[in-house]
Amino acid sequence: MTTITITNQLNEKIVGTFESRPESVVDGCPPRLVLIVHGVMGHKNYLFQRLLAEKLPYESFRFDFRGNGDSDGTTRFGNINDDVEDIKTVTSYFENKGYQIYAIVGHSRGSVASFRYASTCRVPVPHLVNVAGRYRMNLIRGRQTKEQTQSLKEKGFYKWTIRRRGTFEDIIVKEADVQEFIDFDSSHVNKLSKATSVLTCHGVEDFIVPVHDAAIYSNIIPTHTLKLFPKADHNFKGCYQELVDTILRYFKVHENEAARAWSLGLTKSLTIPRWIDVEGVMNFRDIGGWDVKGGNGYIRERMVFRCGHLSNMTDNGEETLKSLGITAAFDFRSTQEIEQYGVMREISGIDRYHSPVFLDEDYSPAAIAVRWQGYFAGPTGFPHAYRTMLQSGPQVFERIFRYLIANPRSPFIIHCTAGKDRTGVFVMLLLGLCGVDDEVIAREYELTNLGWWESEEQLAKKAKLLDRSIDDLKIVMSAPYVGMKETIAMVRHEYGSIESYVRDKCHLSDADIATIRRIMIVPIRREEKQLYRAAKL
Repeated sequence: MTTITITNQLNEKIVGTFESRPESVVDGCPPRLVLIVHGVMGHKNYLFQRLLAEKLPYESFRFDFRGNGDSDGTTRFGNINDDVEDIKTVTSYFENKGYQIYAIVGHSRGSVASFRYASTCRVPVPHLVNVAGRYRMNLIRGRQTKEQTQSLKEKGFYKWTIRRRGTFEDIIVKEADVQEFIDFDSSHVNKLSKATSVLTCHGVEDFIVPVHDAAIYSNIIPTHTLKLFPKADHNFKGCYQELVDTILRYFKVHENEAARAWSLGLTKSLTIPRWIDVEGVMNFRDIGGWDVKGGNGYIRERMVFRCGHLSNMTDNGEETLKSLGITAAFDFRSTQEIEQYGVMREISGIDRYHSPVFLDEDYSPAAIAVRWQGYFAGPTGFPHAYRTMLQSGPQVFERIFRYLIANPRSPFIIHCTAGKDRTGVFVMLLLGLCGVDDEVIAREYELTNLGWWESEEQLAKKAKLLDRSIDDLKIVMSAPYVGMKETIAMVRHEYGSIESYVRDKCHLSDADIATIRRIMIVPIRREEKQLYRAAKL
């Protein structure tokens, strides 16, 4: 047991207790860490939290939110967003040390903050444990005493007595604080990644947060398990051991189910191969097979393919393209790139469409360095580079969408040089338009790390030309999951949605978009869902 102090962006100290479990660390894998967060007026050793940390088979860190326990800061009533920021600070600290945030266990207000964090973080949290978390924030009005309500009405505030560090303190709660709490939007839980599983534990005798809130979470979150405790109140007094045993059992079941599925081969399925060996071409794969949100269909396979440039394709590679029934290839490269790398050989029955996202590009070292500046910043810098593609590419993207509408049964290829950036942006638009989950889109994009590579010698030449390190060049050539997740977020922030971008910038009508979806989505009837296999990465 070790006390760790972490400094947040306001230079406030966040204090917590780290429980080590060296026996849980597996060689070659990042150590798993469970975060345990408290509720209102709580602290890191409040209620069941210490007992849970002692019993968990994983390493854990339980900490005091700002203004609580041993942490710095001011105690406030409605500042749940500050709790979210503290979770971000703590996760960043441990992720930088190589940990995987395996789960977050939150009680009451801590659960609410955990849900918000998990629905917005770049890397999905595998497990969330929601203990007595509130969903209907407006019901807090009913928790106020008559005296508090009267004081708010007459004075605009009331005094809230709390216990901190062994002494009682009076906190001023203003009407704005109460409204801030009420305005906190709980509906963000519907944005949780499908890679996140949720366990909700709620006491039937909870008169602070009604058990109906647990039912709401259960109905909204598809990857949800609900456990009710008949004799438990909001703080689970007298039920700590039962609660901890339930949480431990949940983790054990998930561990055992994963191991059992692997041993029985249940992770395998009958699938059409995603990767296709087109001799002389790198990074060639089918973008179909991914399921759409809701599980009512999946992306049509053997329709749209992505890859790197086709300049070095062999005779065998040509025969493979013919066997796939490909009728067109859209080349996103600029004229200068084509002059440098060459073009696809002429193949009867396959039309090549020069579709440059950037018509003319300066390939001087200085110009390349400027253009690649976003990539050099790491994964979070990729959206800056991809923004220019979204700004320059609408006419090109519209051309491909309209080809698809006019040729609904004619497979085609989209490619740039590596099949990573410009190609990746278009695939994001197409899959996103069809309702594929952000998580899947980002993981599909990340597959380029398996399909495209350059030798150390090639990287060294480019690094010397640009006066950068080889590690910098490796970042540029990578396809980071976080980079695509951030890009999707940027599209939503700047254009409203992927659909809005396609409609407004590519000038597609609602009817056009509906047609694309009919072409690209293979529907699954309800009675067939048990036979459906989701595509594997």
